[in-house]
Amino acid sequence: MKKQLPVSVITIGLAIFTMLFGAGNIMYPVNAGVMAGSKNYIGIFGFLLTGVLLPIIGLVAMILFDGDYKKFFNRIGRVPGFLAILFCMLIIGPFLVMPRCVTVPYAMLAPFLPAVGLPIFSFLFCLAVFILTYKESQILTVLGKYISPIKIGSLCFIVIAGLMGAQATIPQTLPTSTVLLDQVLLGFQTLDLLGALFFAYVIVRLLKLNDTQHTLSSKQLALMCLKGGVIAGVFMTTFYVGLSFLGAYYAHLVDSSMNGAEMFRIIALHVVGQHGVIILITAVMMACLSTMAALAAVFAEYLRNEIFNKKLSYLSSLTIGLIITMIISNFGLTNILKWAITPINFGYPIIVTITLCNIAYSLFDFKWIKLPVFITTLAMTWIYVYPYLMA
Repeated sequence: MKKQLPVSVITIGLAIFTMLFGAGNIMYPVNAGVMAGSKNYIGIFGFLLTGVLLPIIGLVAMILFDGDYKKFFNRIGRVPGFLAILFCMLIIGPFLVMPRCVTVPYAMLAPFLPAVGLPIFSFLFCLAVFILTYKESQILTVLGKYISPIKIGSLCFIVIAGLMGAQATIPQTLPTSTVLLDQVLLGFQTLDLLGALFFAYVIVRLLKLNDTQHTLSSKQLALMCLKGGVIAGVFMTTFYVGLSFLGAYYAHLVDSSMNGAEMFRIIALHVVGQHGVIILITAVMMACLSTMAALAAVFAEYLRNEIFNKKLSYLSSLTIGLIITMIISNFGLTNILKWAITPINFGYPIIVTITLCNIAYSLFDFKWIKLPVFITTLAMTWIYVYPYLMA
């Protein structure tokens, strides 16, 4: 058993990276580089704080709760905990992140698929996700051993080729503090904290179901997950830095009014050329398919266990989630991103507060959580809800 552990840890790390590194993780760092320009060295630091460090903290926090997200969130109370979980599931599920995983590749690949409209593309994409996830016990292996290496290889080719041919960045006149803050806020948009919290649940659960891991103790499983999280963090940091500098060096090719998906397509196509289109398609499809597969499994389990009280099968729950995703996807990437700004800005700081309080509770026996969460909720309500009420 011990001889298999290093391989298992690497597989877990690649699976976590593959789950987390999806649609937003390609377009937002490129966008960050375009925005930061010559000050990308400080901009990417801010992006990494919220795009990598925060998700790893969330992963550690949930692992310390043995992947039990109900226990994790119910520390703020049963009803508030239920509402917090519902918010997270709707955001990372069929109302934002899953449709984003469909519309980002469509926005990037539409010029190469002139005969395929968004409705057809969304149906085919959701069908592919269903095929990947219908057998839940194989998700970890498929993501870690097969999809992840293909995704890493194709993205590496684009990033390395682009940086080798780079020349100079566009001068950035904004104050360094403004660039840093902008990139910190942009890192939130990846939503990887939410993903990490619930992917930890999936990973712990699937490891317990795995025949080769059933003899390991909870402590050993937690340690494996933590090591896997570190591996995933290293991969994410490497690609974020590479993609952001890709955006910084090739910012002259794009317009700031474009979304990150369009920016990446234009820059990547410039780097690989028409003959490298297959590499671009592979990188984008593998990134978005892998993340959506993991999210679809998480949402299906939530529907089955918490909403339908196990009266519905996993496959039925998976189908419902994918159908809703397909419908929402057809509103288009720009509209989806626009609608998501307020819910994310309102709810994300609350989830961050819960996460930090829970990790402090697990490590240092810090028992306060309801008051910090209440104060954060009041502050976010004042900032984002009050102006709408007064309008």
